[in-house]
Amino acid sequence: MDEMKPKENAYSGERAPMAPVTSPAEVSAHASSAENAGAPHRVAQSSGIGAFMELASDNLPTSLAEVSAFLKHTKRVWLMAAGILIGAAALLNLTARAAEWAKNSRERRQLHAMATLTPDHLFARCGAAVRDDIKVVYPVLMRTVTYQPRGSEKLVISLAGRPRKRATGYSSPMENEDGAVYDTPEAKIAALPCLDSKK
Repeated sequence: MDEMKPKENAYSGERAPMAPVTSPAEVSAHASSAENAGAPHRVAQSSGIGAFMELASDNLPTSLAEVSAFLKHTKRVWLMAAGILIGAAALLNLTARAAEWAKNSRERRQLHAMATLTPDHLFARCGAAVRDDIKVVYPVLMRTVTYQPRGSEKLVISLAGRPRKRATGYSSPMENEDGAVYDTPEAKIAALPCLDSKK
């Protein structure tokens, strides 16, 4: 039954007496003047820069504790952010290394394809030639092979070497019918892409 009775209002309509508002500098000045009436220089020191330094040193441990508490509450967020940054850096590094590895692998493959080019490999990779001229100057076999890969452009590959050293005995300068020379493996393969096959 007591629960059903209306409760009295905890707040009264009367105003509570209020203390006069004073600044912290005035309070410290009054306290120091009451304690040491003969030391006016201490009052001057407590107001101004000295009071600021004193307040800062009093609040420093509290602010460090607040920072520590903030870091403890947001620990997962900071760990996730650090993990994302480290993961992104590792992914960029891995991508750059993979691109470099692919470039080096392609260059090695092209260099090997051109270094081991023999007439048999040339015909196996690129098919029959438009023109094939053979000239024997003992002990060297000179062979001039002409291909027409695109339209009317003709590429002339000169192979010279000893026939018994088939794998490494041939050198292969390449030029087009206008006299432009392709001297690097990349330029030769760009002009005649079938040279890059693995046959």
